[in-house]
Amino acid sequence: MISRYDSLNAYSELEQTIFRDLERGLTKRGFLIKHNGSIKRHAPQNLPDIELWDDHYHIIVEVTKTKKSASDREYLAIKAHLESIKQKYPGKKCFALYISPETHYRMINAVKENNLAKKNNSDMKIMPLCFSTFEIVIDKLIQSTNELYPKEQIINLFSDYLNFVDDERILKVISEKLFPFDLNLKQNIQIQEDNKHQIIIEDLISDLIKLENDLRVYRYGTASDAIRRVIYLVFIKLYEERRESNGEDNRFTKESFLKFQDFMGQKRRKKAIHELFEKIKEDPELKAAQLLSESDKFLDKMNDDFIIKYFIEPFSKYHFYTTKVDGLGAAYEVLGKLSGKDVKAGQFFTPENIVRFMVKLAELQPTDTLLDPACGTARFLTYSMEDMTSKVSGPNADNQKERIRSNQLFGTDDDPNVAKLAKMNMYIHGDGKTNIKDNDGLLLHHFDEKIDVILTNPPLGELTYMKDTYDEKFKNERMEIIPKRNVTQSKLSQYEENLTELKSSLDKARTTGKKVAFYEKKVQEYENKIAELRILTRRGESQYEVSGNQMKGGSLFINAAMHYLKSVRDENALPEWRGGKLLIVLDEGVLNTEDYSDVRKFIKKYFYIKAIISLTRDTFVPVSSTSTKTSILYAMKKYDPDAIQQEPIFFAYVDKVGLDTKKKACRNHLFNDGKDVLSKYREFKEKVLASYSGFHFDNTRFKDMNYIGGEINE
Repeated sequence: MISRYDSLNAYSELEQTIFRDLERGLTKRGFLIKHNGSIKRHAPQNLPDIELWDDHYHIIVEVTKTKKSASDREYLAIKAHLESIKQKYPGKKCFALYISPETHYRMINAVKENNLAKKNNSDMKIMPLCFSTFEIVIDKLIQSTNELYPKEQIINLFSDYLNFVDDERILKVISEKLFPFDLNLKQNIQIQEDNKHQIIIEDLISDLIKLENDLRVYRYGTASDAIRRVIYLVFIKLYEERRESNGEDNRFTKESFLKFQDFMGQKRRKKAIHELFEKIKEDPELKAAQLLSESDKFLDKMNDDFIIKYFIEPFSKYHFYTTKVDGLGAAYEVLGKLSGKDVKAGQFFTPENIVRFMVKLAELQPTDTLLDPACGTARFLTYSMEDMTSKVSGPNADNQKERIRSNQLFGTDDDPNVAKLAKMNMYIHGDGKTNIKDNDGLLLHHFDEKIDVILTNPPLGELTYMKDTYDEKFKNERMEIIPKRNVTQSKLSQYEENLTELKSSLDKARTTGKKVAFYEKKVQEYENKIAELRILTRRGESQYEVSGNQMKGGSLFINAAMHYLKSVRDENALPEWRGGKLLIVLDEGVLNTEDYSDVRKFIKKYFYIKAIISLTRDTFVPVSSTSTKTSILYAMKKYDPDAIQQEPIFFAYVDKVGLDTKKKACRNHLFNDGKDVLSKYREFKEKVLASYSGFHFDNTRFKDMNYIGGEINE
């Protein structure tokens, strides 16, 4: 984002302009302001560029036009000036602002280390501001009265120093703490954040692929071993950033890792990475979750020099824990690419806005038990956990939140590496005792009639139902939607055809007088067999056998979900709202092709359909480079399969989902401050519920409610 400060001369204009802007915005809030340079030149190196102060606070402002690594030299000057000011005014709280075109990651890391070193101080923190963020902030201060954004509120921004991890996050902190009611700013920040996030993710995936290759080149892992070690390193970085956010030392930056190496006596052997990983594995929460086992380790020959050169240094530009950058999700995509899997929509990655929308649509309650039987990196589970815990209040809130995290969220994935990623993701999001298992999501019989809500995006492509692990009972009885051939009817048709031929042969035999007895006996045998088969058919005792060998994954998971969901989730609700909830992403072929007509009959037999949200073909392109036409199906399990649905179904087509095919942020029609599909669904639901007379849905009354569909054009 271009700022008015970008074009200014660093020698004679930049500091002077920023000084005047600070004067206009902060003098009326009680600060005195001084520029240590002159009208025609910048401040000398031995003094801060600008100072602002009152009786309680003293803030130095350092301004530069240097970019990227050229800004490294600025940090030492900022630190020296800040310490000098503190010595000069020991009774005041002293802070520093660093204003530059963009804050390079090495400067961010240096500032972060300074702020953490001063965590026990109530001051001495440094806040980096890029030109565009400073422009937004100072313009709002200039254009508002001093009552609107008082001095203490501005000073309080420094207390959020743990979130000073990149320019986007800093702007978000300022927006949330200083300008929480500015919805336009909030929306613009979201768009900027989404655009920057996509660029970062692409770079991160590229860097992770290079890391995996480096591991193989140096023979620290081959094939699946290398990607596992990539996952370990990403998790160590996340774990240490999580420690850092809790005010503890991050042992996985270059400087701190070398200190840890020295502390562990590994300066010569250079095996500190092994020591660090073992210490992490001893974390009681991780042990309780059985997240890492004895078999999770690096090759003994892997040394610290490789770790520093090929991971710590190149990946120091990324910060995973307090930003949107999903390190584990990126590792997930790399896993898919390198394992040769078809990284198509639904097979690997679900766009964030789809996850958020489905969680909102589900209207989760803090008491719900939730399952994702094809969980990937557990995005549905982490967002659901956040949603459910946010709805908890009261004196037992902490205990209830712990129950949600520990006992109410379940996920499975049949890929061991993916299941490990999911466990790591759940732990990082606050669930150290997660219920993530390496299991086939179609074989979770122990969940039958125990789940309140299923949120999932199973593989959209074809899945086989003829695996060795699927027994005959599973194929013939449990999975009703699997196509089956009526063996009894087939035999009956064949016998009837054979009988016709035998009777013809018998007529010829009677003409010639040869083999008459033989054909009469055969005709009688076939007539008896046909009679037996017709009796079985009339009694409904026909035998069936599975035909084909695969079908779309979503259809198989719908059948499995029918078993897992409770028939009655809320006994006090209206009949069509009592059962367990299913929210699933489906290939639209399941919903509209002749091949899947039996699946649709199954859905109507066992579920009340609440909504079908058709998604644009481009929805999954940013994460899969493949256009797959999909829909979100929202349905509730029936407790009486014979009951016919009375209520209408909510239909919507979504053309924009917040990210276009070029991975740029765009309009989000799913949810967006009231002008969206979610709001229209809630209006629809409200009018449906208001249309009941007792337990009878009155369609006339619903029509009188005058629910209006239409287009969302904003």
